[in-house]
Amino acid sequence: MKYDLQGITYKYSGSDRAVLLDVGFSVESGAVTAVVGPSGCGKSTLVNVLSGVIPQLITEGELSGSIGFGEEMMISVVSQSPENQLFGYGVEDAVAFGLENMGLPYEEMNVRIEYVMDLLNIQHLRRRSVATLSGGQRQAVCIASVLVMQPDVLIMDEPCSSLDPNGKKLVQSVLRQLCESGQTTVIVDNNLDWFCGVTDHIVGISGGRVVYDGNRDDFFDNFEAQGRLGVTIPQEAEIYREIRAFTDTGVFYTLEAAKERLRGYAPKASGKEMKNNAPRGEKNTELLTEGVSKTFEDGFHALIDVSAGFEKGKATAILGQNGSGKTTLARHLNGLIKPTSGRVLYMGKDVAGRTVAQISRDIILVFQHPEHMLFEQSVTDELLFCARTQGVEIGNGRAEECLREFGLYDEREELPVNLSMGKKHILTILSVLFSRADVIILDEPTLGMDLHFKNKLTGIIQSLKDGGKTVIVISHEIPMVFRVCDRMVVLDNGKKIFEGDREELLINDEVLAAINIPLPPVVTLSKSLGLDEVACDVPSFAMKIKSLARGDG
Repeated sequence: MKYDLQGITYKYSGSDRAVLLDVGFSVESGAVTAVVGPSGCGKSTLVNVLSGVIPQLITEGELSGSIGFGEEMMISVVSQSPENQLFGYGVEDAVAFGLENMGLPYEEMNVRIEYVMDLLNIQHLRRRSVATLSGGQRQAVCIASVLVMQPDVLIMDEPCSSLDPNGKKLVQSVLRQLCESGQTTVIVDNNLDWFCGVTDHIVGISGGRVVYDGNRDDFFDNFEAQGRLGVTIPQEAEIYREIRAFTDTGVFYTLEAAKERLRGYAPKASGKEMKNNAPRGEKNTELLTEGVSKTFEDGFHALIDVSAGFEKGKATAILGQNGSGKTTLARHLNGLIKPTSGRVLYMGKDVAGRTVAQISRDIILVFQHPEHMLFEQSVTDELLFCARTQGVEIGNGRAEECLREFGLYDEREELPVNLSMGKKHILTILSVLFSRADVIILDEPTLGMDLHFKNKLTGIIQSLKDGGKTVIVISHEIPMVFRVCDRMVVLDNGKKIFEGDREELLINDEVLAAINIPLPPVVTLSKSLGLDEVACDVPSFAMKIKSLARGDG
């Protein structure tokens, strides 16, 4: 059975531009359909149409076309902002909320709750307060609160945006089980890298129109469509795209296939010890923590005696699984959270006693959910918010140039909260760039971003480093982290288990095993092929393979 969308066109009230234009495609029953497209292309509007929010709750726009879902079907959505969808003080309350509104008997509710908590491996969070959960843990609870209702059609809007690699693997496993049980699923997410293995059908939207409708394998061979849609594909597929001109491996987009296809390009003298090319020299530590510990009111030990330094002119990644204390540590750095014990030093001075506003003149944090940072009535005013509050003079020409460069000029008078998630996020980051702060903390900065914005983000980080700023990045997008960050701080269950240069971590198998975070495919392939130097990005790896293909290795 198929569910057909035909001629879906939608225009918001007061707008003269249609967000969706004659959108039509089919959703296969019991299968996973992926909907991809650049930020602002209309994906979130499509989610609202599919779920009935448009026109049942948002009633004033103009909608035409037809959707072949039955009226009695339950269509549920996992939101990309979990805090907007979680109700109740505790985790169990949040999971049970939808069932209570359905009026199910207690016995059935209990069976369903136990099932989804086991399925998503969140039994250990059952008695926790939602407010004390990490972003990834909240996302997992949000998914559970929807799955527990057993919808006929499940729509997931960037469901893994805040999840660590293990969390993504878990959702992959859940999706496979749901497919086997006949669950119809639509995933709206520009990050195909985490779920390409569980979907065969891909729908691409650009400018409100369907520009691609086909199977997964054809999509991975369609480089024009990938670029146009700004899709993040598996790094293995990126490698294939880079090396296809001088190798005969054939298409691959999984690590196992890449290892098999590239086996013949291993250096003749394999088994050499990897080089540690970490730069040596005097460290210029601008910000550091000394023995910082934090215990929340519910008794949860979020941080335990963490001492770490962050160097000027470098980007440092804070790595760890969900709940390891990454965001808690970041919020200590800018004063949002006060330590139970220990202290934070900036330029050798304790920040205790300074207000968050005072600290933000030097250390500024960009939240992982941009809605928490949007205050103004227009995109232009939001861009200049930090500069205005800190007395930094920014000319109109510079602001306009920035808006044009990042594709926000046409929306300069728009209410910031009405932007797409990716555009909201880039806007909050751009606003911080106009501040006086010397330390910039980016917490999950790629949330909602398409590949075009991600590439611009890496340019922003490099520019900040070149300007002598201290950059701190918290992200589960591991390939990007290893591409742009110089140093790594690794947390595990609130404790620091590693601090050092990127190259030091790459050869520290013990730490990597402890955090159970997979290395980027280029790193893993560098090791498995026996290269004498680890590649941390696709171009570097491709150059090495090209050299080996010529017989230079």
